[in-house]
Amino acid sequence: MGGLFRAPKPAIVAPPPAPAPAAETPTPIQAQQAAETESRARSRRGLEGTIATSGRGVLAPLPAAPRKSLLGE
Repeated sequence: MGGLFRAPKPAIVAPPPAPAPAAETPTPIQAQQAAETESRARSRRGLEGTIATSGRGVLAPLPAAPRKSLLGE
């Protein structure tokens, strides 16, 4: 029976590729400029995302509705 069934051949595993060269670290000036640019973009998005309120404002009381004096009115 050994001739009917054969064990599968082992798969050949290729060695992992060489690591990519490390990227250059930015200079402190470039890092500061990138941070300022990101901060400006974030604040611009924040202004667009604010909720516009009416002239009454958020904390002003609602106008009083006329009260009913009798049932059924």
